[in-house]
Amino acid sequence: MPVSGVIITCAEGCSAEVSSRISSINGVEVHGILPDGQIVAVVEADTVDGEVELVAGLYEVEGIQAVRLAYHNFEDIAH
Repeated sequence: MPVSGVIITCAEGCSAEVSSRISSINGVEVHGILPDGQIVAVVEADTVDGEVELVAGLYEVEGIQAVRLAYHNFEDIAH
């Protein structure tokens, strides 16, 4: 199961609104907003392809300018 920590850059002044919107997306967990307005979040999906689709979908959210990977972990839990 892939899990990634991401930093999301938003248009100026809309971080709180973007944070609220993306918090409702299944597989996205917002951990906070940095003083400069960037959002710290974790994205998680069942597959790498699912995670890629999830991150790509974040770019459709109004106000998001960039999503940067800060951390990625993949563990195959099926043994």
